[in-house]
Amino acid sequence: MTDYSSRTVFTPVEVAQVLRVTSETIRRKIISGELGAIEVGGDKRKQYRITLSDLNRWLGPERSTQLFGAAAGLHALGEALAQAGDHFFEEELPEIIQKVRAERPLPATDASLPSPTPEEIQRKFSMK
Repeated sequence: MTDYSSRTVFTPVEVAQVLRVTSETIRRKIISGELGAIEVGGDKRKQYRITLSDLNRWLGPERSTQLFGAAAGLHALGEALAQAGDHFFEEELPEIIQKVRAERPLPATDASLPSPTPEEIQRKFSMK
């Protein structure tokens, strides 16, 4: 089974948009060590990528999946399509989706992403 939680990455801006905070707030959480991240490139200003595994540890697996699971599911589907090769038949798509769902549940297409509650935001971003 493929572990998409360590291969699905988000930028601080993407995480901030979902959590409705500034990207600088996310960067401060990374720099303080509260939120794990991978440092990539950037001589002038450090660039970070946050894995789904890091978000699971920080937010808890259930909340992380609620907020970021759709993106991880789309990543898994994209990887499966890439592995299917350049030429696959449209009728094979349901089979590919089924395979991906067996490895990583995809959210229902009509599911809306929940917003964090004000209490959750306050708890996570309160100054210590």
